[in-house]
Amino acid sequence: MRLRYAYVSVLLLMSFSTIANVWASSSLSPDGRAFSYAVSSDTVRVSRALSEGDGDSVETQKEDSIFKTLNLGEVVVTAAMKEVEMKGDTTVINANAFQTPEGAYLEELLKRVPGLEYDKQNKTMTYNGLPIHEINVNGESFFGGNSTLALENLPAKLVSKIKVYDKRSELEKITKVRKGGENYVLDLQTKREFNGTLITSAGIGRGNNEKKEAELISNLFRQTGDNISVIARSGNRNMTSRYPDNRQDNVAMNFAKKFSKRFTLYGNMMYNHYASGNESTLYSEQYLTTGNRYQNSASTSTNRNTMGNGSLGMRWSLDDKTYLNIGGNFSKSKSDNTSDSQQSTSSEGDERINSITRNSDSKSDSHSFSVNADITRVFNDKGTSISLTGSYSDSKSTNESHSLSETTYYQLESSLGGDSVLYRNQYQHSPSTNRAYSVGINLTQPLAENLRLQFGYRYSANRQVSDRITYESEVYQDSLSNYTQSRTYSHELSLYFNYNGKRWQVNTGVQMYPERRSLDQKTGLLYADTVRTSVNWNPQLNVSWHQGKTRFELNYDGSSRQPDLGSLVSLTDNSDPLHVTHGNPSLKAAYSQNFRLMGRNTRLGLSGDVNFSNTYNSQTQAVFYNLATGGTETYPVNVNGNWNMRASLRYQKRWKKRFNLSASTGASFAQSVALVNEGKSEEPDRSVTHNTSYNANLRLGYQPKWGGFDLQGDWRYRHATNQLRGTSNYTRSYNFSLNTYAELPLGFQVKSDVAYSFRNGTNIKKGEDDQVVWNLGASWRFLRKKQAELSFYWSDILSDKKNYYRNVTATGLTESRTFQIGSYFIISFKYRINKQL
Repeated sequence: MRLRYAYVSVLLLMSFSTIANVWASSSLSPDGRAFSYAVSSDTVRVSRALSEGDGDSVETQKEDSIFKTLNLGEVVVTAAMKEVEMKGDTTVINANAFQTPEGAYLEELLKRVPGLEYDKQNKTMTYNGLPIHEINVNGESFFGGNSTLALENLPAKLVSKIKVYDKRSELEKITKVRKGGENYVLDLQTKREFNGTLITSAGIGRGNNEKKEAELISNLFRQTGDNISVIARSGNRNMTSRYPDNRQDNVAMNFAKKFSKRFTLYGNMMYNHYASGNESTLYSEQYLTTGNRYQNSASTSTNRNTMGNGSLGMRWSLDDKTYLNIGGNFSKSKSDNTSDSQQSTSSEGDERINSITRNSDSKSDSHSFSVNADITRVFNDKGTSISLTGSYSDSKSTNESHSLSETTYYQLESSLGGDSVLYRNQYQHSPSTNRAYSVGINLTQPLAENLRLQFGYRYSANRQVSDRITYESEVYQDSLSNYTQSRTYSHELSLYFNYNGKRWQVNTGVQMYPERRSLDQKTGLLYADTVRTSVNWNPQLNVSWHQGKTRFELNYDGSSRQPDLGSLVSLTDNSDPLHVTHGNPSLKAAYSQNFRLMGRNTRLGLSGDVNFSNTYNSQTQAVFYNLATGGTETYPVNVNGNWNMRASLRYQKRWKKRFNLSASTGASFAQSVALVNEGKSEEPDRSVTHNTSYNANLRLGYQPKWGGFDLQGDWRYRHATNQLRGTSNYTRSYNFSLNTYAELPLGFQVKSDVAYSFRNGTNIKKGEDDQVVWNLGASWRFLRKKQAELSFYWSDILSDKKNYYRNVTATGLTESRTFQIGSYFIISFKYRINKQL
């Protein structure tokens, strides 16, 4: 940042008047945590004048003037770099304020940003509780919203700033009318010194337990948004299950090119081959008034998936008032899965109910494509416009499955006097197609400088066909086969009102969807069809206010939802004898609504939110338990009383440039209603469950020039009660972690992260799930520009890592465990090349 023209007057105590021509520049400190302004001058002319008359009168005599030249020394003003700023509805995070190890990727940077949370297992990311849908680079989409590719392959050193905002569609940007829905993104701003630089790295690694990796990553970014990235990876470094053939191969390419101010082309292509396997166990309890039910199972599974997809889009300003956007994508995938499992169910007193042995395999093949376009014409400088939209999509899939199973019912007697046994040798072939298209028009009219109104209409049609052909021991089974065809025609009418003031923004609208749906379904010899006309509503409101460092936002979103057509047909599906399902023609439409209030002050480092949601005529399954077989029969019903509420508060503070503190706490309460019948009466009973949870997180970081320390503690508590059964249970979870790294002389680096976790609660044995997971890494960067790197990584040194998932409700609990490979190491070599283009 440069002050190109600046002047200052300096008055001396002597009878001098001094004028200096001054310029100023700014620079970052080497550690990126502070900036300085350097103010310098060339020459200063000093004029001393002789005066006559009284003291109140001064006359300048040029012929007696004395000229001298003075040189001013450099003046430096230093201030701490702001960690987080708010600019309107955009949060700007300064990446330079968060020090990361040399060679780290984006994921390592985001771990250090307060409020950002990344769930690596589920591939989800949130910022202050808001879901992040995609990652952009310099305003352009990066791999079509595939956040994992960005997190695991973009070097952290590329990023100067991270912007968080609700990204609008291209049509919304043109019309300046915000419609419903949220699309929060992380927009990465690249550092100036890397813009126009081709950054390439290649590496290979090998370890014990068949661990291997190979990679080639190349990125080129420009400040204008132009970019091209190529990523190729192969290996199994982070796959920790026991399956010996774990492997993942990826090849991906992304680009964006602005050919002129009027025309931009962007797109991506990805190929992925994934092979994995798991050995796992599952334990569940069902709390019943007639006696609890317990289930244990063990399974071995393998999965092989091959997928290819791509997208291509363009933005074209035909002239100053006409805008065209076209986009499309395609995908094709194949999968091959196998599973071997054993399962047993028992009641209290260890009385056996059933046992199942099953071997199954399945194959699927699917492909799809879609295209969408919109064109907008702006008629005047105020912004009056008309937009035409259209879309088309088509998809086809085929699934084949084969299973051999043996089910023993210990409470049922066979005709021979022993336990009843059901043998099945079942094959299913299930093709399906889905085709949809839509056309629409939007009229936008400015009512004032900051006030806009938009009316829209869209017609859409959808046709779905699915077929399930079943053979039992190579004999066609009509009763287990099913054919379904559905058609939906809808008209969407929308009205939006947008106000964008200096401090207030108001966006509100309502959508109405009159629609006609029809369903033809055949199950066995039974045939049913139904036609249903309905109207859905979707009102929305967003109000925000900001001043300085403070921002508040209120959101309301409501929507009605019609029951699935298949649920309205009174046919029975008994393809799985332990899980029989029925339809219900009397189902009503449900209406869900959500309220959210958010507040934030970046000067104080405080942010928080409160959420409330409920559903009228919520659709749930009425469950009838068969105590003799251990199976269930279900049918859909409407219930009222489902609602939940949650609140969270976050705090962050940075001081003395090196220390940062972040803390968060939250609580939630949920009420859920179900209908159950345990065979004691004809009608199901109303079952109400209350779930209460609390959480707290504290994080302290210290970042000296030579490394970093990050200490974190996390506590979570969950309690559930059920009024019908009079049961309750709870779970407490604790996690403490320490992440450290140090940059040593001669290009050496050492990294270590250790996490200790334990839990207690209902049906949890003390110490059973305690674990200490310690990972250690070391690297050496060498050659003239430190372009080569030799690294060593040791995962789970103590072989103590456990993989389990526990879900607790007042009606029961379920816990699954996947066996892990344990400790392993890998040695890697990487070479980096940076070339200015």
